[in-house]
Amino acid sequence: MTPKVRLRAPNRPADKPYDELDRQIIALLQQDGRRPNTEIAQQLGVTETTVRKRIGRLVSEGLIKVVAVPSPEVMGMTMSAIVGITVDMNAYESVAAALESLPQTRYVGYSTGPYDLIIEVFFRSHEELLVMLSKHLARIPGIIKTDTSVILKVTKFAYEWEIPAETVESPDDLRDPVRSA
Repeated sequence: MTPKVRLRAPNRPADKPYDELDRQIIALLQQDGRRPNTEIAQQLGVTETTVRKRIGRLVSEGLIKVVAVPSPEVMGMTMSAIVGITVDMNAYESVAAALESLPQTRYVGYSTGPYDLIIEVFFRSHEELLVMLSKHLARIPGIIKTDTSVILKVTKFAYEWEIPAETVESPDDLRDPVRSA
């Protein structure tokens, strides 16, 4: 069996997972995950082979995922909520696993601050949310308390976000996006 060759961009240190070309490819894929490699190559002024190899490396190293995301609205799940959860610290992992298994749960995150876990859930009606809180969450051993915020209106929901620069040189690099717009 031959060893797997790690495809690394030329002149990119092993401890830096992305270079500028990777960032540009990712940005184009974020706009359209089905964009052909030939189109990406043309836009960036590189060969299709370069784009194909870069995407292959990014995917195989787990640096990006190219996925299809269904729209909850199509299924009638037009309401969402953020639920902060306080848990018995001895049950942290089992509570998180139970929350992950709920079909309404889109996001589960361990957190600091007033809540130990935070989840985002989608549902069709307030009644569904009530059932989830009173019948599903209430029955998970280890949950001490929940605090639910229903989302009334979403003004931004994006999968596109820029990969941050490797280092921040000074506080000026953290410019105010409102002022710089």
